[in-house]
Amino acid sequence: MTGGRYRQLKAALLAAVVGALSATAAAAEAYLLGAEDVIALRAVAWDEETASYVPMDSLTGSYKVSAEGSIMVPIVGEVRAAGQSLSDVGDDVAEALQQATGLYQPPKVALEIASYRPFYAAGLVSGPGSYAWRPGLTASKALAIAGGMLREATAAGRDAGVYRETSSLRGVQVDLMRLQARQARLEAELKGAEEITFPQGLHHPDGVEAVARTLAEEQTIFEIRREAAARGVASSKALIELYQTELAGLASKLEGFGRQMQLAKEQAENLRTLSDRGAVVVSRLVSAERTLAELSSEELDLNTAAYRARQRIGETERDLQQAQATRRQEIVTQLQEARRQIELETKRQEMFMNLVALSGLPTGEGPVEARMQVRRDGPEGVEVIAVEPDDLVLPGDVLEVSIDFGFNSQ
Repeated sequence: MTGGRYRQLKAALLAAVVGALSATAAAAEAYLLGAEDVIALRAVAWDEETASYVPMDSLTGSYKVSAEGSIMVPIVGEVRAAGQSLSDVGDDVAEALQQATGLYQPPKVALEIASYRPFYAAGLVSGPGSYAWRPGLTASKALAIAGGMLREATAAGRDAGVYRETSSLRGVQVDLMRLQARQARLEAELKGAEEITFPQGLHHPDGVEAVARTLAEEQTIFEIRREAAARGVASSKALIELYQTELAGLASKLEGFGRQMQLAKEQAENLRTLSDRGAVVVSRLVSAERTLAELSSEELDLNTAAYRARQRIGETERDLQQAQATRRQEIVTQLQEARRQIELETKRQEMFMNLVALSGLPTGEGPVEARMQVRRDGPEGVEVIAVEPDDLVLPGDVLEVSIDFGFNSQ
């Protein structure tokens, strides 16, 4: 094998091996390792004799980051991992392997996350404890994994019923806010407005971002329904215009046929007179009368086609009016149902607020809200950060959930 061919083969094998080993690691490149992360390691080294990369089976396996922030790798020993990316740790392992084994060039090392270190849920959650972290984990998802808000006994000394009622009140407030947004959308549809005028002061227990999401959903529904209705009207009007064009063409043809019929009748009448006098042969009269009959038949066909075109125009107009009336009736029905539900939910909200007040909490008109924060290890120690439902929870975070009753004392 020539030196050039050998180098080409080696480069091709290197590209294939590196691509295969690095595919999973690239996706998690920005992730910084920490204690309790488990890493899967694979390594290959170049074999000069076989001109190929061979796996280093003694190194292949899973390694857990210790509390001190390191992993123990055979041959190499301790390698620092906490606070570093997979790529950085892989480079360190490769360099250490080269030094320990005396290889001409460092082996190729690929790392991937076998399992992430957990996050922790605490406070008013149904299932406090540690849970497996996953990429894209938000505070609301973490709360759901932990079983949601606590609904039974509480360490704060209040009855379980208090939390059941506050949780119910929270649910009612969510439903009430959605119904109010839906009512605004239906009213805009009923008026044929170009945009929705949402009422001021809409409140969602999860905060202003939840309100914005709900309003955006209603706005999307509004636009989809409006566009669908507009397409239906445009389609019907285009069909009517098509039939009207067809009818105009038929009317023009009928006008021409009318003149031909008149001429044919005059010619037949003249030939009949001449035939009676014996001035023309009978065959000419028969031919003229046949032509007159054919023209009459064609005129009848045109009149029938014109009648059908007018009939289709009338049917399409009725269908359009019926579709508009049906849509309006559906909107009115949905609006009536939304208003009815708003009345019921308003009464339920008042009932739950009174129940909570009877449990010893201050009364008022304020909303019940869940408060979430995370305790996160930072460069200068533990940081306490308030989070919204869609904020990310990181590995090792402690998610703490509490309730803000939001009642104004009287």
